[in-house]
Amino acid sequence: MPTINKNLITLFIVNMIVAAYWSATGPLIPLFIRELNATVFQVSLVLFIGGLISTITVMPSGLLSDKYGERKLIIISIALLVISPLLYSISKTWQETILWTLLNMAAFSFFMPARMSMIADSVKSGSMATAYGVMNLAWPIGGIVGPFIGGFLAENYGWNTFFYYLSSIAFLCMLLSFLLNDIDEKPPTTKKKPKNEFSLDKSVIWLLTVFSLVHILGNFARGILKTVFPFYLTETFQKTKTETGLFFSVGFGIATLIAQFPSGLLADRFGHRRIMAYATSMIPIIASFFLLLDDYILVLLIYAMIAGLWSVTWPASVAYILAITPASKRGAMVAVRQMAVRLGFTIGPLIGGFLWDAFDPSISFYVTIFFFAASFILTLLLKDEPVPARKILY
Repeated sequence: MPTINKNLITLFIVNMIVAAYWSATGPLIPLFIRELNATVFQVSLVLFIGGLISTITVMPSGLLSDKYGERKLIIISIALLVISPLLYSISKTWQETILWTLLNMAAFSFFMPARMSMIADSVKSGSMATAYGVMNLAWPIGGIVGPFIGGFLAENYGWNTFFYYLSSIAFLCMLLSFLLNDIDEKPPTTKKKPKNEFSLDKSVIWLLTVFSLVHILGNFARGILKTVFPFYLTETFQKTKTETGLFFSVGFGIATLIAQFPSGLLADRFGHRRIMAYATSMIPIIASFFLLLDDYILVLLIYAMIAGLWSVTWPASVAYILAITPASKRGAMVAVRQMAVRLGFTIGPLIGGFLWDAFDPSISFYVTIFFFAASFILTLLLKDEPVPARKILY
C-alpha cells in the first residue's frame, strides 16, 4: 500500500504538469495557427486531422497499456510532448502544423488510457469514482496555471518562448514519470479467470454503444466551444492572448477544480449514471444564455458553469465503464471511453470552424446546445448501476 500511495502522488504530479501543458495548447495553438494566415475553418481542419489520429491511436494505446504496462506508455507519451512544441516553433506555414498536431494529439491518446488504468489498479472498486475525482484535481490545477502562463509568454515574449516553455515542463514531467511503477497487485478477479471472461452479448453492446454516444455527442459540443472561443474572445471582445489564457484558466481550471472532488463522492454515493444525468441535464439550459448575453463577465460565468458541470461526469463515467470491465481489460475499456471522447473532439472542431466561417457565429451556439441536449437524453437510456452488465461479462 505505501508503494501505491507514492505511485499515485507521483502520477498526480505528472498529470498536473500534463494538464498545464494541455490546457495551454487548447486555446493558444489555434491562435498560433491563425497567425500563420489560416482561416478559422483551416484551423479547425488542422485540429480535426490531429483529433482523427488521436481517435485512431487511443484503442491501440489501451491494448499496449494492458500488454506492456502503464508506465512505459506514460513515458513514451510524455517524450512525444517534449518534441512537438519544438517542431511547432520552426513552422512557417499553417500546413506544417498538421504534422506537429498529429504528434501532439497521438501523445495525449497514449497518456490517457495508461493513466486511467494505473489509477484503477491502485484503488478499490467501491471508491473508484472518488479516487478519480481526487486524481482529476490535477486537471483543473494545471488548467488554472497553464493557459494564463502560456498566454502571457506568447504575448510578451513571442511564440517561440511559449513553445520552449511547453517543451521544458514536458521534459521535467518525463523525468518524474521514470519514478512511476506499474501496479503488480490486481483485484481478485484477475487471480481467478473464468472462461469467456469478456463475452460481448447484445446487452453489453447496447450499453457500450449508448455510453459511447453520450461522450461523442457531448464532446461534439465541447469541441465546438473549444475551437470557436479563442476567436470569439479575440475577435468579438478584442481580448489579448494573456486575457484569453486567463479566461480559460478561470472558465476551465477553477470551474473544474471546484467540481471534481465532490463529483466523485456523489457518484459513489448516489450512482454513476444518475450523477451523469443530473449534471448534463442543466448544461443545454445554461448554454442557451450564450445567445442572450454579450457581457464578457457573464459569458465567462456561463462557460465556467458548463465546464464545471461537464467535468462532474468525468469520475462517474470512468467508474461506470470500469464497473463492467474485467481487471485484465481495463486499459482497453478505458480506451473505448477515451476513443468516444476523442471522436467528439475530432469532429466538433471541424463543425465549429465551418459554422464560424460559413454562417453567423451564433449558429455555433445553437448547434452546441443541440449536441449537449442529445447527450443528456442518451444518459437516460443507461441503467442506474452497471451491476447487471458486470454479471453478463463474468
